Amino acid sequence: MRNISKKAVIPATAIIHDDVTIEDDVVLHDYVVVYAGAVIKKGAEIYDHCTIGKLPTTPGSTARTYSSEYGITEIGEHSILCPGVIIYTGTKVGHNTLLGDNCSIREKCIIGNYDIISRNVSVNYETRIGNHTKIMDNSHITGNMVIGDHVFISVMVSSTNDNSMGRDENAVEELCGPIIEDYVTVGASASLLPGVKIGKNAIIGASALVTKDIPANKVAMGVPARIIRDVE
Repeated sequence: MRNISKKAVIPATAIIHDDVTIEDDVVLHDYVVVYAGAVIKKGAEIYDHCTIGKLPTTPGSTARTYSSEYGITEIGEHSILCPGVIIYTGTKVGHNTLLGDNCSIREKCIIGNYDIISRNVSVNYETRIGNHTKIMDNSHITGNMVIGDHVFISVMVSSTNDNSMGRDENAVEELCGPIIEDYVTVGASASLLPGVKIGKNAIIGASALVTKDIPANKVAMGVPARIIRDVE
C-alpha cells in the first residue's frame, strides 16, 4: 500500500513500489525509483535517475553478512537529491540537506541536517554524519565512520576501516572507521587510516596521512601526519 500525497509531483516515468510514503509538495523527476519502506518528507526534491531504498546485493564475494531487516529509508523535509544519487535501505537523510550528482549513501547511514554531500562522494555502510557538515567532490567516507557537526572535508579525501586491507576476512566484525569530531577541517587528498580520532577544531593539511590520533585544536601535516602547531 502506498501513501502518496495529492500535492506531490510524480512523473509517469517514476517507479514507486508498495509501502512508500510521499508527503506534501515532494517533487520527483524522471526515472526516479523508490523502493518499499521509503519515506520522502514534505518539500523534498528528487532529481532524475535517483534510487531510494536500494537493497545491498552481492554475488557471494562479500565477506560482510547483510542484514535481513534495515528499517525505513527516509529523506528529510526540503532536502534535495541531485541526478543519479543512490540511497540504500535503512539510511536516513536529515532536512535541508543537499546530495550532489552521483553520490552513493550505503545502508543504515545517518546523514544530518543542513549538510552538503557533494558530487561523486561515496559514504559506506553504518556511518553517522552530523549537522552543517560539508564533504566535497570525489571523497570516500568508509563504513562505521563517525563525523561530527560543522566539519569540512575537502576534495578527494580517503578513509579506511580495515587494517588488514581485506586480507583477513575474520576482521569484518572489527572494522572501525575514523572518528572526526566537531569543527574539524580536512584538506584535499588527505588519507585517514582505520580507527584514528581527530579532535575538535583540528586541521588536517592537504595530502596528509593520518596514522594516529590528532588532539583537539592542533594542526597536523605531512606523511605521516605530525602536529606542527596549535590552531590559532
